[in-house]
Amino acid sequence: MLDDMFRWLKLEEPARAYRALRAFSWAAGPRINARARAERVRGAILYVRVTSSAWSQELHILKEQLVKKLQRTPGGESIQDIRFTVGPLEELPDWDAQFRAEDPPPLPVPEVPLESEMQRAVNEIEDPELRADLSRLLEREAARRRPPSGS
Repeated sequence: MLDDMFRWLKLEEPARAYRALRAFSWAAGPRINARARAERVRGAILYVRVTSSAWSQELHILKEQLVKKLQRTPGGESIQDIRFTVGPLEELPDWDAQFRAEDPPPLPVPEVPLESEMQRAVNEIEDPELRADLSRLLEREAARRRPPSGS
């Protein structure tokens, strides 16, 4: 229904571009987002502004991987190429920061007793070193989940 409404309002192209700008932030990840932001879309080309020519060269080397990852990201499916320009990032939206603010809190992890199915499975491992390492890991996780003793 929304796609039909965007088409009727002649907002289909701006909506597609907006989704591609957001998709770049998801596909690029925090390391690249700190130094590069999607600026605009023209046809199937995404223009990305970077902080320096060194970053432009580095991302140019990674361009094929970025395009493939972007095409697998919702909103970036139609992007066929990325072009990089050097300039300040401050005037462009920081999609990554907006997503961090909008992320829902993580779901609580259910309490798993130490003598659970996982512990029984660990006890059946034949390699004594691996069995000991996994047992310590389960004990640490159980201790992390226990409420503080003052509560």
